[in-house]
Amino acid sequence: MSRLYSWMSCFVLVLLSLSFAACSQKEEKEETPPVQLLLIQAQSLSRLELATTQVRIVLKIDPHRDGFLGFKKLFGSKETRVELLSQASAYCDLSLLTEKSIVQQADSTVDLYLPPIEVKRELDNLNHNVLQEPTGLRRRLSTNELDEIIRSRQTMIDGLVTKALEQERGALIRTASATLTNKLQPIFRDLRLTVRVHLDEADASLIQSSKSAAQ
Repeated sequence: MSRLYSWMSCFVLVLLSLSFAACSQKEEKEETPPVQLLLIQAQSLSRLELATTQVRIVLKIDPHRDGFLGFKKLFGSKETRVELLSQASAYCDLSLLTEKSIVQQADSTVDLYLPPIEVKRELDNLNHNVLQEPTGLRRRLSTNELDEIIRSRQTMIDGLVTKALEQERGALIRTASATLTNKLQPIFRDLRLTVRVHLDEADASLIQSSKSAAQ
């Protein structure tokens, strides 16, 4: 009888221990702060492509610019104009978020400070369209000649693309910011948080500068 009693006591203790462990795990899960869940879920989105833009420059080509004894005026001096197209995208890597990126102001209001938005040129090879060809007696450039001239001016072209991209950077970051906020809204709603999203200081300053320039 004592053995049966001891066995039953041990069985009851085991059940109580398992129930206590299950309740503890449930309580621990329920007690995870919403701010911590926000950090975990935002980090899981990782590196997002948020906006894309096409960078356009126009290159003027006149391989016979110097001519010979002024004959180019006689035979026509119209230049070849080529449109060069590249593409750039804006990314934000949310895996870079840390606990310091989220500041709780009230029970359900937090400030979320984003990492810098990265703007990256996607296409190293430029697509090109001929906008204007020489007229008169001037010979048109063949495709091979045009490709060779573009290759020979690659350093200059890269500089022009970089300059054009800088002019588009503010608008690109502004679009990326709006897209990112929309992507995060479902997380905010699920956690019942009011979140104020803040751009990196340099990105916010660039957007403000682009707005001022537009005005």
